[in-house]
Amino acid sequence: MTQTLRHICWCGNTELTEFSPDYLACSQCGTLVSKTGLRAEQLRIKDDNHDFYGKEYWLSYQTEHYGFPDIRQRARQDLPERCLYWLRTLMAYKLPPAKVLELGCAHGGFVAMMGWAGFEAMGLELSPWVVEFAQQTFNMPILSGPLEDQQLEPESFDAIVLYDVMEHLPDPVATISHGASLLKEDGIFIVQMPNYEEGKTYSEMVAQKDHFLKLMQPIEHIHLLSRRGVSQFFKNLGFEFLQFEQQLFDYDMFFVASRQPFVPYTDEQISYYLLKSQSGRMVQALLDKSSDFNKLKFQYQNIQVQYQTIETRRAELLKIIEQQGQEIASLRSQVSATVTDLQQTKSQLIQAHSDLQHTQSQLNQSNLDLQDTQSQLNQSNSENEQTQSQLTQIHSELQHTQSQLAQSQEKIQHFQQNQLQQIQNQLNEAKAKLKVINVEIAAMKTSKFWKLRSLWFKFKGFVGLPTDNE
Repeated sequence: MTQTLRHICWCGNTELTEFSPDYLACSQCGTLVSKTGLRAEQLRIKDDNHDFYGKEYWLSYQTEHYGFPDIRQRARQDLPERCLYWLRTLMAYKLPPAKVLELGCAHGGFVAMMGWAGFEAMGLELSPWVVEFAQQTFNMPILSGPLEDQQLEPESFDAIVLYDVMEHLPDPVATISHGASLLKEDGIFIVQMPNYEEGKTYSEMVAQKDHFLKLMQPIEHIHLLSRRGVSQFFKNLGFEFLQFEQQLFDYDMFFVASRQPFVPYTDEQISYYLLKSQSGRMVQALLDKSSDFNKLKFQYQNIQVQYQTIETRRAELLKIIEQQGQEIASLRSQVSATVTDLQQTKSQLIQAHSDLQHTQSQLNQSNLDLQDTQSQLNQSNSENEQTQSQLTQIHSELQHTQSQLAQSQEKIQHFQQNQLQQIQNQLNEAKAKLKVINVEIAAMKTSKFWKLRSLWFKFKGFVGLPTDNE
């Protein structure tokens, strides 16, 4: 579902798509944007006991939610590990007495490490309590509050460093742009932050139990950028050159951003500056040990990776062996079942052979019956042919008789028609004669003789004499 209200990516895109229950994804730069992240005004600590980034965030919240040591323990543990690692990277690009500001300096250990190396270093934190803790612990200058609230001279810093800070910024463009205005023309940013690997879906991360899921903390981590995203971010601010360094943790990225091409310093140049002071000599010794330690650490990590690879392969082989064992057991069961089936089949074949012999005997008898039937059929066919011949002859005679009958019927019809015509002619002649006679009789009845005759008959009737009519 596309979100167009309230949520906006640092790149200005408002068409964000659903990525997870807590994050939206930007199609323009690949950044994950929190749905519920803190707002800029919430970064200003008004109540150090209750505000999110106040005192309890450092004493209990990180321990309860992430399992991190509290700020007191980290002030000791971070110095020989990450602080030295960050210092080595810083000195590859900037040498003392360069002026450096660390945003989100926490206990101030790295600020102190930079100061011991000869840098003009200061830190910045949001919580007044943390600022006071850092000042008391390491006696270094620490600013309190958001960067935008500080009265700092523009173009006065050689480097600004942010370790695990940028993802917490509600408006990273505004904050980093302000930081850029404080850098000299050859100034640099050094940034450590979570590395979101584009291309993975949330469901894939969950299925693979990706370590990055631990960094998806929507209240704190407001913007989770990819390498493509940070490159676009800093190039938009005029920092065309980015150098990605080896990160401490596999889920992070660690890089340097500059307006100008990089010209890294050699280990000899770094040592030259460090050996000028007592504290610098101490830092050099720590760096030497740290270098040895890091080599051993990376070797150990490589061994762990190899071990995990071997264990994964061993688990795969064990799974294959187990599957093959199951397949062998299944095959044995199938072989046993097959032997039983073969025995049953053999018994069935013996019975079938007996049935076949019986069937063969029946077939032989059937063949004899068939031969007899064939003989009868041949005789019947012969008789049928004779009958067919007789039928053909009868049919021929019938056709001849039908032809004669048709001729006779035609003659009779012709005779009848002639007789009928003769009778009709005779009838017509008789009618003509009758008509003549009737005319003659009518003439006679009108004659004097006929009248006298009529009177005579009447007289004879009157005297009782017989008439001719009687």
